[in-house]
Amino acid sequence: MASLGPSPRLPQLVPAPTAPPLLLLLLLVAAHPRGLSGMQGEPSLGESSSGEDDLGVEDLPSEEDAPGEAGPPGREDPPEDNAKKEASPKSEDLPTVESPEDRQSPHGDRKGGGHSPWSYRGTLLWPKVSPACAGRFQSPVDIRPELTSFCRTLQPLELLGYELQPLPELSLSNNGHSVQLTLPPGLQMALGPGQEYRALQLHLHWGTSDHPGSEHTVNGHRFPAEIHVVHLSTAFSEFHEALGRPGGLAVLAAFLQESPEENSAYEQLLSHLEEIAEEGTKTEIPGLDVSALLPSDLSRYYRYEGSLTTPPCSQGVIWVVFNQTVKLSAKQLHTLSVSLWGPHDSRLQMNFRATQPLNGRMIEASFPARVDSSPEPVHTSSCLAAGDILALVFGILFAATIVAFLIQLKRQHRHRSETKDGVSYSPAEMTETGA
Repeated sequence: MASLGPSPRLPQLVPAPTAPPLLLLLLLVAAHPRGLSGMQGEPSLGESSSGEDDLGVEDLPSEEDAPGEAGPPGREDPPEDNAKKEASPKSEDLPTVESPEDRQSPHGDRKGGGHSPWSYRGTLLWPKVSPACAGRFQSPVDIRPELTSFCRTLQPLELLGYELQPLPELSLSNNGHSVQLTLPPGLQMALGPGQEYRALQLHLHWGTSDHPGSEHTVNGHRFPAEIHVVHLSTAFSEFHEALGRPGGLAVLAAFLQESPEENSAYEQLLSHLEEIAEEGTKTEIPGLDVSALLPSDLSRYYRYEGSLTTPPCSQGVIWVVFNQTVKLSAKQLHTLSVSLWGPHDSRLQMNFRATQPLNGRMIEASFPARVDSSPEPVHTSSCLAAGDILALVFGILFAATIVAFLIQLKRQHRHRSETKDGVSYSPAEMTETGA
């Protein structure tokens, strides 16, 4: 986060300024830092029009945090209570199961077949699989709304072509580390002007019936599950070209929360899990409305730059984590956590990475995220307005210096005039004579 540092004092108006201060101010203005998104705004877990689906404190899971939480990069996740469970690997954020990363680490066999040389129980070894996993800007992270920066320029996301027709059908697969739905061409998303992306695939992360399994957390609390929709920047034609490139990939993430009612959109996926129970299997399902799998409010979200959450852990990924949760029934969440199998005849569960340190990164928010619902003024600083504020400070200092300079010139001119006339009055004499 860029730091503005202590503000310079305003110059006094009596002494005449010299050239060096003016030059220093001009140099400071010229050296205006770029990307001042580090100015913090007033936080909050928000209040959207839908209200009940927002990430309020009352919505946070009451369960204890799952094993492996809040560790530094490379920290190994402890095993859960079920001794038979072995967390299986996943090819996170790959466009299709035939991507280059999948060819390097095949998952084509059935249950207990070949699998990649890393797992969630061996995260200390991830940097040996891919050095990027030891990078400073990794994902997922813990979102602390009170530390986010309100950015007024973050606009509601635009999704085009996400309402798919039943035909053609889509490929749903169990790749040994997640359930993945490959998306056809034509799904377009814009994060802002000049930031256009096309959707490649979506997948889920979950825990068990006893432990929540979202990847990102809010104030240290983990949600039952999380959906990721992976996008490739239109500036690149291939997935591997975008790896490690700033903004080359973008992921939309939403938390899945328990609700008394069934979610009909998710049922179109969950009802087919028994068909892909074994690792390496896939099936064809009718097309569906992908946007219905995301929150209805696309205007309130957190945004930061991070990485893929498994090897190769490539950085430069733009993460958009929605403030509004998606509601599934308890039965649907249970179905998600017990239906699939991974390597070594183990259930596919707890497929999430521990949160990683921010290391100075700022998480931006598209809304003023207040920590409670009581009315209070919004913090004036924002991600883009930070540069304007700094420029305004320098402008005020420059203007004050000019005014002081002009006042001193006027005083010197007046003094020279009085000296030239041979008259010099004290203030008391000027009062007595009426001058």
